[in-house]
Amino acid sequence: MPTSKKRSSAKKRTGVSRSVGTSPTAISALTLAFGAWYKTHVDGLDDHPTPEAMLSSFSRLNAITAGLPGKRTLAHPVPDTLDALLDHFDDADEVELDDPIWEGASVVDVLDHLLDFLIETERWRGTTAELEESSEIIHELTGDEGGAASGFFTLLVESLETVEAAPVDAQIASLDRWSVIAAIPEFLTWIGDKKTLTATGALRTADISVVEAMLGLPPQRQVPGGSMWDSQPLSAWWYALTESHVITIDGTSLRAGTAFDSWSGHDETSLNLRVAFVRHYLTWWLTKELDADTELGSEVTIRVIGQLCVALSPELLPGASVDALNLVFDDARPDHDDPDDEGLFGDDDEELSAEVHRLSNEYASERTVAVLGELAVSGALRETPVATGGIRYVVEPDRAHAFSRALQLAVGGFVDDESDAALIE
Repeated sequence: MPTSKKRSSAKKRTGVSRSVGTSPTAISALTLAFGAWYKTHVDGLDDHPTPEAMLSSFSRLNAITAGLPGKRTLAHPVPDTLDALLDHFDDADEVELDDPIWEGASVVDVLDHLLDFLIETERWRGTTAELEESSEIIHELTGDEGGAASGFFTLLVESLETVEAAPVDAQIASLDRWSVIAAIPEFLTWIGDKKTLTATGALRTADISVVEAMLGLPPQRQVPGGSMWDSQPLSAWWYALTESHVITIDGTSLRAGTAFDSWSGHDETSLNLRVAFVRHYLTWWLTKELDADTELGSEVTIRVIGQLCVALSPELLPGASVDALNLVFDDARPDHDDPDDEGLFGDDDEELSAEVHRLSNEYASERTVAVLGELAVSGALRETPVATGGIRYVVEPDRAHAFSRALQLAVGGFVDDESDAALIE
């Protein structure tokens, strides 16, 4: 059974905790839904409590929670409720702690699976900040402190499913106002039947400034030995054009790709072609961070994806700035070293670990802000002020659904390279 020594109860909570009462009928419905979910979840797993044991412990825990001061309920396990519940067991006598019911499914087993259930079935009724804090409490108990960041990130990515779609015409019109896409028709006309490239498949030096003007980019200073690849915005655009088959490269020849004929339409196929383009454009920026010569590449990528999710669904964290969201990831990220373990530096290990943790968060935040800034310059994001200070980013509403689909494909592509063909079948 958990004790106060295992919990960081003094840690400052960033979530806004509140308690909400729930009727017996609602608790009964919750128990039935949780039982059905857990039975499916545990099917074929030998290292989990049985469904019967889980429901018995869950019912007992519901009764204990309902008896706590403040009308608390496991239907809404906010941080204050979890702290109060765990404090109850800290003060419980041996008879309650040694009850055989907990041998079948412990309090930690119940709470860990309850939070997964509420997230997966979209029954979580609190804020994102509350979810992050509740995840932190539970994952401290399970010894998986990194789970707080994982749960928070999962919630953000799953929010992409809820972005509403504008009519197809409105989506295409909004996307075509983005300079990165607006330049494509002019670029294809400029290509004509064929354009000659360098031996590396890049634009010739004389052509770089022409294409930069189409994109609205400031001319880059040409240096001996330099190339198109020296410009990150141009490289990202070129990659997206190639991967979405808007252009095709054959040796040193550049031609319009197989997507050319459908690009000028205003139907679902034309929209899907644009979604594929956006997918690869975002993938280039994310992959650039993953492939960076630093151990924090994945951390930066996760933060950028999280920030993009909030830009697409501003209601997730209303009023939160870019810096505030970075701080949430800072708090959710576990320390690099365990200060309780004596290491090479003896008593100084805790101080050194804290400093490494601080510097890592500082770097990850700075890189995240830099990438978001590049995307804002390209027109993908729009910067808006926050009343409490700072800025946040948003995506134009009519193109938000297309961007959310593209980001889902980009995130999925890091695990399973899903083909763009599925978009246009």
